[in-house]
Amino acid sequence: MKKFLSLLLAVVMCTAMLVGCGSGNNSGGSGNSNPGSGASSGSGDTLIIREQGDPMSFNPSLAADDMLYDAAQNMFHRLTCLDASKQVIPEAAESWEVSDDALTITFHLKDKLKWTDGEALDAEDVKYTFDYIKEHPDCYFSSSMSIVDSIEVVDPLTVVFHMNTADMSFVARIGWYGTFILPEHVFNNGQTWSEKPASTNPTVTSGPFKFESYTQGSNTTLVANEDYAYGVPKVKKLVFSIIPDDATAMQALLNGEVDYVEMVPDSYVDEFLANPDLRLVKDDYPSPYRIIFNVNNEILSDVAVRKAIALCINREEISEKAYGGIMPPEYSAYPSISAWCANTTDTYPKQDIEAAKKVLEDAGYTKDADGYYVRGIEWDVFEGMQDMANLVIAACKEAGIEIKMILSEYNAWAEKVDARGNYMMESQGGFMGPDPAALATRYGSGQSSNYSGWSNAEFDRLCAEAAATGDTEKRAELYRAAQKILVEELPVINVVGFSSYQGMSAKLADMPIDGVGKWSWKDFSHAYFQ
Repeated sequence: MKKFLSLLLAVVMCTAMLVGCGSGNNSGGSGNSNPGSGASSGSGDTLIIREQGDPMSFNPSLAADDMLYDAAQNMFHRLTCLDASKQVIPEAAESWEVSDDALTITFHLKDKLKWTDGEALDAEDVKYTFDYIKEHPDCYFSSSMSIVDSIEVVDPLTVVFHMNTADMSFVARIGWYGTFILPEHVFNNGQTWSEKPASTNPTVTSGPFKFESYTQGSNTTLVANEDYAYGVPKVKKLVFSIIPDDATAMQALLNGEVDYVEMVPDSYVDEFLANPDLRLVKDDYPSPYRIIFNVNNEILSDVAVRKAIALCINREEISEKAYGGIMPPEYSAYPSISAWCANTTDTYPKQDIEAAKKVLEDAGYTKDADGYYVRGIEWDVFEGMQDMANLVIAACKEAGIEIKMILSEYNAWAEKVDARGNYMMESQGGFMGPDPAALATRYGSGQSSNYSGWSNAEFDRLCAEAAATGDTEKRAELYRAAQKILVEELPVINVVGFSSYQGMSAKLADMPIDGVGKWSWKDFSHAYFQ
């Protein structure tokens, strides 16, 4: 590898999270004989995974859809991914080289990857996929492709990315959201990806599992790809059973009706830890729960209002009362567990209700007859975040800020907030990996995942300079300066860091739970029942 690749790997190893392709370590689970509904345990050939909602598409390069990605990881490949040691490792790529100026990245593909219709997965598929992503803004990774000038196919197993900007995070970021390689011979027929039947019925895939069926509101079912050249899965079927309600999902795990749930609510943790039939693994990763302001909204365009709300947040109280102490308070704009680059000096403020009132008064706000300085704010929240929201809303009321919570089921929330951008305030997790370049992806001007609509030229400049810098200390310095701007202007406020317990039956082995949580993407190809 060239020196820039070595620098990239060194930087990524400093991050505290993976986006991985999974080799599986620790474990959990029990077999099921009724995979269609996730209703009874039994065979050991079927692994049943709880899913919170329906996928919005079956095209994993079209959108950032958590409800799809669990299945997609097992059906498709990216060029790279990250392992549990935070190193960039191959997935569809066998190896790669980065030129000394970081403007040319050459990928060499594995030679035995095939689509399930027998066609080879080759460099033309890679070029087609990323060219399409670059040309279509509705694709999640499209804005990140602006730094790619062109993609060259050298031979069936060699593809070259020619960059217009040196970006030390690019090799890591293409192992993240929206970068799965798709079959050109299936997709390239003049239809847009959203119109294409293969985006809803992915019968041609390349991974260790194949698509079998999807029933809305019930499940997605995959079956083992018996022709997979890199190891046929030990379980023969994966069923992603759709159970929106947490209480129902936890009872299903206790009953042996599902084998794995990703996030165990804190109210169940003690009971599950004491149950010898279950295994829990706690994971911390840089995906803070955050409040996002629509800065184009008339009320929330005023930074004084955003600062006053920030001063109302009691993170310690939220951590304990809303999340049972499992989710730690997060004051840094970039997750503090990524200590090498997080700015832990210039942070979000601690709660100070009187200071919040003063900020508003200094900005010219006066109380109305009901004692409010500001009214008319609506906060869109999906199920699971309402306890946090209620605590913040109550504190804001003390400071004279009226906020109404709009609570929705996850898919309805996603349609309103993610798909249509129709909100004043909203809350969600925000995975900030696999590299601090995610700051630009999340908050840079014009980025597809900059849900606030905020723009700051100096922030953009600092992130761009950091992305092109090979020196780790210099990169950290630049990213800390960018975080300081976020804390000053407050388009988004981090509240708690993301930690959770993954719950599973003690009968499962080699599950992709390795101390870094869901960002191993639940590659279940190594899992088996003991």
